Amino acid sequence: MKGNEETKTTKKKNSAIEIWRFFFAIAIVGYHIGVIFPMAYIPDLMTASNWMAGAGEVLFVFTLTSGYFMMSHFKRKQEDKEYAKRSAGSRAWEYFWGRVKGLLPVLILGIVLGIAAYAFYYSASFTDILDNVLNGLWEFLGFYSLGFTAAFGQSNGALWFISALIICSFILYFLLCYKEDLTTGLLVPFIFFFFEGWWCKTGIRASQAAFSTIGGNFYPSASSVSGSSSTAGMLGFNNGLLFVLVGLCGGILLYFAVRKLREKKFSSFQKVLLSIFYLVCAVLLVVYTINPTIMGDISLDRMTVHLLCIIVVGLTLLEKDFISEWLNNKTTSKLFNYLGSLSLYIYMLHIPIVYLLVKLFNQASYSWASIFWPVTIISIALSILTKFLMDELVFKR
Repeated sequence: MKGNEETKTTKKKNSAIEIWRFFFAIAIVGYHIGVIFPMAYIPDLMTASNWMAGAGEVLFVFTLTSGYFMMSHFKRKQEDKEYAKRSAGSRAWEYFWGRVKGLLPVLILGIVLGIAAYAFYYSASFTDILDNVLNGLWEFLGFYSLGFTAAFGQSNGALWFISALIICSFILYFLLCYKEDLTTGLLVPFIFFFFEGWWCKTGIRASQAAFSTIGGNFYPSASSVSGSSSTAGMLGFNNGLLFVLVGLCGGILLYFAVRKLREKKFSSFQKVLLSIFYLVCAVLLVVYTINPTIMGDISLDRMTVHLLCIIVVGLTLLEKDFISEWLNNKTTSKLFNYLGSLSLYIYMLHIPIVYLLVKLFNQASYSWASIFWPVTIISIALSILTKFLMDELVFKR
């Protein structure tokens, strides 16, 4: 899944980061089925599961890579003297519309499928369908993650992430264009370290329906989303926006760290040490993602998981260890790049597919495996078809 800054901003695609994206996109499918659906969407039919339960935190990987490639894009564009002379606003809006054009076709598809799946599953009334259409319109501008909603929430709830990326990346890109030194030297580090620590210690989660206020953190009910309450009246911030903003800032900092380390010549022994370090961190991250309870008494807190994400993403982008070099081999690079390109489509399509399968199977209850495997297979198959149609009919024009 890509924010929109593709690895094409570099000389060649990093195949290693692409296969990581594919893996985490599949993991998020499992997380939604094992955690979110039983908790919020279909609690009466689906049982919570620990499988892929760690993927809620490793969504952080996608925000890191988005921030990294946004900074890479900015630096590349700054080399154009005519571009650099333009106003900060015009450059930021150009970047914004570039992101919107890249995401809009898939975003529309995700919204339409979400509404169709919702109407089919719930036998929705005309009013409820209109509510979903309205929420879909808010999605176009990325406003859904700001709390602009009708009475019923967005039926494809994963889209909050796209909304947050659109808004936060525009703000950060404008700041970069306006005052690069102030932004990268003060604002980005402060936002990242202050809110990352706050995020990890408070125990809140990324969600379009949750707000952190000065004085409290609350999850509004469906009836109060568009209404008011004593808590809602306080100054607050959407948790989804904060999560993405922190990750984007982390990606910007990671860009400078990777660029500096690329200047260093690593000896074979140092590459071996980096490879061992990479392997240990990657194994820990993968095991935590697949099932956090596998490690028994070894419990990784959120700060540690985010640190593992930063290390794995950073070393993968650095390409100085033997593992990332091997993952970028010519034999599998095309396959890895292709799988990585499916990640956004998998993320956008899987929630409507869950609703459709649950309705079609018409069982009294569902285990995690009975839903995860068919949803994953169908999501990948539809993502392949969707990517082909998008490449041929939309992006080639």
